[in-house]
Amino acid sequence: MSALSGMDVIVVGAGVSGLTTAVAMSLAGCRVTILAAEGPSQTTSALAAAIWHPFYQAPDLVYLARARHTYATMHRLSSDASSGVRMRPLTEYFRRDAGVPWWAECTGGLCRVPPERVPSRFACAYRMDVPVAATSTYLCYLMNMFLELGGRFVPRRVEGLASLLDEVEVVVNCCGFGSRQFGDDALSLSRAVVLRATRDDAVQGCFIDDSDPFAPTYIVERDDDIVLGGTAEPDLTSTVIGQRQIDDIVHRCTRLCEGVAALRVIDARVGFRPVRHSPRVVRDERYRRLLHNYGHGGGGFTLSWGCANDIVRLAGGVASDG
Repeated sequence: MSALSGMDVIVVGAGVSGLTTAVAMSLAGCRVTILAAEGPSQTTSALAAAIWHPFYQAPDLVYLARARHTYATMHRLSSDASSGVRMRPLTEYFRRDAGVPWWAECTGGLCRVPPERVPSRFACAYRMDVPVAATSTYLCYLMNMFLELGGRFVPRRVEGLASLLDEVEVVVNCCGFGSRQFGDDALSLSRAVVLRATRDDAVQGCFIDDSDPFAPTYIVERDDDIVLGGTAEPDLTSTVIGQRQIDDIVHRCTRLCEGVAALRVIDARVGFRPVRHSPRVVRDERYRRLLHNYGHGGGGFTLSWGCANDIVRLAGGVASDG
């Protein structure tokens, strides 16, 4: 029997990190309640392109372990059509040839693109297979899995975390940027403008050039649409999207994949990534039964299952403390 069996747990937040953590804790035998002011469809996660990819991440063994765990789990989920997860070919272009990307060992189907097929402005390109989630389908899938495991979802705005410890044995904070109200000044926002376009056979697979830290260019094929991006604008909170910005994203994406010119843009959306110098996946310094899992920036989907697994291990430490 698991050391966590029967433990009462509250997870705060219903984005991809909160849902994945709640499922992982439930699978470990916990009785889990999610508290969230908003349902999954209203979270930042719902706006994500939801492609497995370590954007702007320097080599890091902890990050790699979490990303590898997530890749393996989402790869398994892709065999279930109802999950909304599909394995899709990703072609990533690089301005400098530094060899195989340090994180590519997690992926399948890795190969170097022949030089004659790489635009002259790039030094090289690699192709690999990665998980991509249709966000609304996948978040609903996680919620249904959680409920089928006996979990409860309670719409409730949380004003303080420590007080919840009077109700359960362990509290897991998955509030993203909302954690600033709980005292984490290391969090900041990065505004993301993302376009959704109609599917078309002219674009098959996914394409990325993230050489510009403020203007990542990506094309992500999903079941019902194609996502075009994007931006990473630090500390910008405006929800206004100008036509010039939309045109710039389309132009950059078209240069990356000519087929984008055939697409019709359906809408433009703004999301805000909770950014930190590194994700906070730890036991609280003051309250040993309070755990944190947030601050993933643009890596929420990429790290989701790996971070949730780390939270289960930390909760096991709480249980062994007695």
